[in-house]
Amino acid sequence: MKTTVEKILTKLNKDKIKLSTFSDFERAFDKANNGSEKIGLDLIDQLRKAEVKYKQNITYWQSALKFGEKIEEAYKDLGSETPSLTRNQIASCKAMIKEEQRYISAIKGMYAKF
Repeated sequence: MKTTVEKILTKLNKDKIKLSTFSDFERAFDKANNGSEKIGLDLIDQLRKAEVKYKQNITYWQSALKFGEKIEEAYKDLGSETPSLTRNQIASCKAMIKEEQRYISAIKGMYAKF
């Protein structure tokens, strides 16, 4: 049989283990929580940078499209057909503007998840 002192020491040791386990849990939880927050903030920062770059790139596509449309108009005024390469590039400009606008929309949708 255990003496009263042994029972008390056993109980204290168990409580000490429980307290250290609780403390370990709190530290691990805080570390994970802080890590999640940092990851989210880093992701939002990168998404914002991508959004800005896509917006800038869309202005480049729009500029190229304007030049392409001027070329098309000049060929039309001359009564000649625009070369297929130029027509394809103009079509690519239009497609890429739409595509990059979809990327921006997707990025904005990601913001709502945070």
